[in-house]
Amino acid sequence: MIDVLSGVALITDPGTIIWIMFGVCFGIILGAIPGLTATMGIALMLPVAIQLTTATGMAMLLAVYSGAIIGASIPAILLGIPGNPNAIATVYDGYPLTQQGRGAEALIAATVGSFVGGIGSLLLLGLFAPLIARFTLRFGPAERAALALVGLTIIASVSERRVAKGLLMGAFGLSLAFLGPDRITQTMRLPFPSITTGTPLANGIQLVPALIGLFGISQALYDIDRVRSGRLTPPQVSLRGSIPKPRIFLKMWRLMVESLGIGTFIGAIPGAGASIAVFLSYQRAQRTAPANAASDAPELGSGALEGVVAPEVANNACKGGSLIPALSLGIPGDAATAVLLGALLIKGVVPGPQLFVDELPLVYAILFALLLANIFMVVFQVVGIRFFPKVLSIPIYILLPLILVFSLLGSYAVEGRAIMAASFNMGVALILGVVGYFLKKHDYPIAPIVLGLILGDMLEQNFRRAMRLARGDYTVFLRSPIALAFILLAIASIAYSVRRARRAKAAAGEDDEE
Repeated sequence: MIDVLSGVALITDPGTIIWIMFGVCFGIILGAIPGLTATMGIALMLPVAIQLTTATGMAMLLAVYSGAIIGASIPAILLGIPGNPNAIATVYDGYPLTQQGRGAEALIAATVGSFVGGIGSLLLLGLFAPLIARFTLRFGPAERAALALVGLTIIASVSERRVAKGLLMGAFGLSLAFLGPDRITQTMRLPFPSITTGTPLANGIQLVPALIGLFGISQALYDIDRVRSGRLTPPQVSLRGSIPKPRIFLKMWRLMVESLGIGTFIGAIPGAGASIAVFLSYQRAQRTAPANAASDAPELGSGALEGVVAPEVANNACKGGSLIPALSLGIPGDAATAVLLGALLIKGVVPGPQLFVDELPLVYAILFALLLANIFMVVFQVVGIRFFPKVLSIPIYILLPLILVFSLLGSYAVEGRAIMAASFNMGVALILGVVGYFLKKHDYPIAPIVLGLILGDMLEQNFRRAMRLARGDYTVFLRSPIALAFILLAIASIAYSVRRARRAKAAAGEDDEE
């Protein structure tokens, strides 16, 4: 009890609370700009955190982390442009809600989901951190490869009735992931090595510029085309009557609990990433939405609140999940927690099992800082909801060019001072933006491309490492209970998607007959 009070005292200092508030505001603004990620925000504020006390500095960095995650949902919902890769699934129903004039309602749903995910994972972090951390240590290359395989099966789900087109786009995304050098041998895969060696192309295509191009620039070009043809009318978002009733979210309790478990579990696996978690939770929402019937549009993809809540719960749950191996074992769950670990090490604090013995007040201070960060996140988001939709009141002939400019700036900022690489990223974003525009015009889904790009590298690296460790014995995937369970889950997911597509085709045939 003394350790708890000592930890709380470290955070309740007025100066520390002000730094937490600043961190949340900075994170929300940063996350709302496409291309600027939570990792980048934490890295930018690291020099400031080093000058503060350990508890205050960590509290401020965690606040930036929390704010950036919820901030990414703002452009995803209002403009159809995810602020970072983890907000992709939020676009599917968030942007249709905005187009229906319910953008403020979608923002509130995202805030509720973020708060549930943040607080829920915080409780799991405080109660089961050592236990979950020990379990995730069992995840070797074979288990991670099988997990990536499960992620790839989601392509069929997010493609809706365009399964063939979705698989084609997934293959295109995988081909983009395999550009650059071989990750194991470091040999060049691209032709013309004399040209590509020493250029940014030798390192392959980065995810953030590709994401900005495929979602941001392509959407802006597509909207420009619709404006010219008179098919686009800017949505009018009104706050009157747009606040969802609490009972709507209470009906989603099961979906929230499942998304919380998915996000915390995936976040606790080092290297897995929140992108898999949000798609898994979205896929789960697709299966349970008809039973929940919490919104007026229970079919996901057409503007269902479940499609906003589920990925946001999982996305924020990954935040607490990634801290489990970071604090318990000293193993970062993702890039953002790697920077957080760096801040602790600079301050002379060594993460690991001994941290819960020697620095227990600091552990409680971190937990309480996360609690305050989540509370301030909700407060600032609710206040901002009155102002965020105002961006849609900007004349469309001004808004769309601004989106293009900010998208290009976001892709440029990924590389910082490396001018050549930054310019290359802008070119990648622009080229993929044009490609995405033509794909949208011909009704090809974009999300499978990003899924292939995210999971392709993870699948290849871990599969090949598993094969090398097993000396080419493929049964390594069958001997591992975790890997086998994931493989069976992938098969079940494919079977469910095929069955769902056949039912949808049969239903469409019956409608045509009528």
